[in-house]
Amino acid sequence: MKHIILSAVLGFLPATAFAGGHADFAGHGTGIYSDRKTIEATAGTHSMVTTNDVWIYDNPPEGFPAAQKAICTYFQVIATGQQQPSGGSGTCQAVDPDGDISLWNGVAQSDGTLAFSVTTGTGKWTALIGAKFLGKTRHSFGGASVYDFSPVN
Repeated sequence: MKHIILSAVLGFLPATAFAGGHADFAGHGTGIYSDRKTIEATAGTHSMVTTNDVWIYDNPPEGFPAAQKAICTYFQVIATGQQQPSGGSGTCQAVDPDGDISLWNGVAQSDGTLAFSVTTGTGKWTALIGAKFLGKTRHSFGGASVYDFSPVN
């Protein structure tokens, strides 16, 4: 159950890709686990998963890539005796085909989605700093996930 929930959290990260009223930045992505660590403590479990992702945009604005790669790291905490996580977060770093960089941060929501925003970027991404997205896992299986994302502002 813990791995399924973490997969769901992981799949939400790319939702942050484009916002600021940019409805064209909706899309989908895939995340493949490249590293997974779990720390057991007396009060609960802390999980960290790193993924290699590809974000594919449905209809990107002119000048933006149709797809880009990202490396994401997700964290979640599950209290002892609980099945559901008490919280989670994620950070992604992406470099698009033109060499522009974007950084994203997200927080797991109680409905199973992940709320993300662009925290900083270079080149074309500077216009999207502060843009917010929401992501939801479509499929999660054996160390990978497929997810959808869309802007919320």
